[in-house]
Amino acid sequence: MELILILGLLVIFLVPMLTDLNVGVVAIVVAICTGTFLLDYSGVEVMAGFPAQMFVLLAGITLLLAVANQNGTVDWAVEQLMRLARGRLILLPWVLFATAFVTASLGPGAAPVLFVIGIGFVSRFKLNPLLVAAMIIHGTQSGAYSPIAPYGVVIQQLASESGMIYSPTAMFVGVVTFHLVLVVAVFLLLGGLNLKGKQYSIGSSHSDLETLTPIKSLTLAGFLALLVAVLGFKANLGFVAMTIAFILLLFSDRESRIQSVNEIAWPIILVICGVLTYVNMIQSAGAIDWLANQLGNLGSPNIIGLLLCFTVAIVTGVASTMGTIGMLVPLSAPFVVSGDLSGTGLLTAMAISAAVTDISPFSTWGALFLATAASVVNKEEMLRKQIVYTLIILCVVPITAWLVFIIF
Repeated sequence: MELILILGLLVIFLVPMLTDLNVGVVAIVVAICTGTFLLDYSGVEVMAGFPAQMFVLLAGITLLLAVANQNGTVDWAVEQLMRLARGRLILLPWVLFATAFVTASLGPGAAPVLFVIGIGFVSRFKLNPLLVAAMIIHGTQSGAYSPIAPYGVVIQQLASESGMIYSPTAMFVGVVTFHLVLVVAVFLLLGGLNLKGKQYSIGSSHSDLETLTPIKSLTLAGFLALLVAVLGFKANLGFVAMTIAFILLLFSDRESRIQSVNEIAWPIILVICGVLTYVNMIQSAGAIDWLANQLGNLGSPNIIGLLLCFTVAIVTGVASTMGTIGMLVPLSAPFVVSGDLSGTGLLTAMAISAAVTDISPFSTWGALFLATAASVVNKEEMLRKQIVYTLIILCVVPITAWLVFIIF
């Protein structure tokens, strides 16, 4: 029985890969089928693992960012950061990285907007498109593990439910530090130094994006209040985000209100809620503990840690990062709870491994970048470069992260 339930995890990933269905939809259907016919659960028992608090959290965070995007605050912030390069072409890739990092640290990030801007740079300044993709995606994925960003929040919730003890701040610092070293190497290897000494003209300082309107000021104050409430007073992140979003919506026009709700990351919410519904169900059935015992027989806990790092790197290269995190954090919990592995070290190594392969053309961000760049670059050539880059990353990063954060 336990083996069938674990194989259900493979089905949840394989079916979306072959059909482009949302992972969450598949996960809920698999939960209904296995729960009803294999475990003889009632409908209430099957859905008992639905993560209601996680739903509010993700909906609140993504609604807040949607409001900020609708009222122009995201564009304003991006414009301010873009002007920091002060006409020096060599700084543009770093501005893209910094902008991606900052926006992702506060929510789902501005990667789609930055892809459009980055492709504009490729077209206008002949920047290496692979360099542009790497800076934006690695910036986004490193920021996403902030204690108040979706990935970081999901890991905290899952770790708490699984009894894992770790430091969210230390994990975030470790992920960011590793990515900084990685992007420096990427910048040098992909011709970043060739931009030295080249200049570009800065747009008018009277641009509409430069204007800090009352609603933008209120939105920025809302983000500041979110940070203070969560970091200073340990308030519930989802509740605070939803409340601030509600206040901002009251000061928005009717069209912006409707658009903001439509821009909530419903597909991501469906992925994580669907996956966690299934994972929580099979966890209550004892399948997670059974798998942990089977893995424990394969070798030492350190080797298991390496296998987990490679697993998340491979899966996120072709599927949902959020869905992968939802599955593998509970799977890794027994090795941390037993004291065999450090919670902070293991989760940091897994987080890095999961983030770095998102540049794959078969993953969410990599596919979106390829679609955005298709009108400017040779699509087949860009596809090949992304695949080669992903394979190199896959061979190097998981084992490096394992050595740095688990072994040493």
